[in-house]
Amino acid sequence: MMDDLNQNDRILLAALHEFGTKGYILSSTNTIATNAKVSKGLIFKKFKSKAELFYAVYEMELEKFMDAYRHFQKVVSTDVFEQIIDIIIWKGQYTNEHPEAANVLLEGIANPPTAIKNQLLSSLVVLRELSITSLFSLINRDHLRDDITQETFERTLNLAIAGLQATYVNKNVNYEMLNSIKNESIEFLKIIIRGMEK
Repeated sequence: MMDDLNQNDRILLAALHEFGTKGYILSSTNTIATNAKVSKGLIFKKFKSKAELFYAVYEMELEKFMDAYRHFQKVVSTDVFEQIIDIIIWKGQYTNEHPEAANVLLEGIANPPTAIKNQLLSSLVVLRELSITSLFSLINRDHLRDDITQETFERTLNLAIAGLQATYVNKNVNYEMLNSIKNESIEFLKIIIRGMEK
């Protein structure tokens, strides 16, 4: 399959595998060159540095991720709680199906190479599109206690969502099973909100 691709695609595919399995620091451009069946010089002719190559892979995978998310969004429920759970489930499925890409995207966000940090941080604007936090404004807060500020409300929901993700979205979970816990997860979020009501 690699032989059917052009040089640029072979480099990017080999780099995705290398960065996605070893991380940026431990990755070797020598290994990428060998796996892409090109010279190391050609890699640096096309990409000025290892960091620029990482950025090219990150951008490629971010575009695929966002395309997949936009396609998925066309079938998302109108109920805000279902939307939140659907996004959690979808992210888990995507990560499970594309582990190398998920690792590259996570590293680009959480621990970006210093040389391209500013470039990578600018991509966070794109990722806001799938932020669950943006859905919080759709939740009715008319019955919340007076001491529950917007910040407290969002922090509490973020902690609840992080708990759901930690409980259900991991590599040991069968993702078909996630749909069966959807109602339980929705009820959990509603209970959290009821705990903040008057």
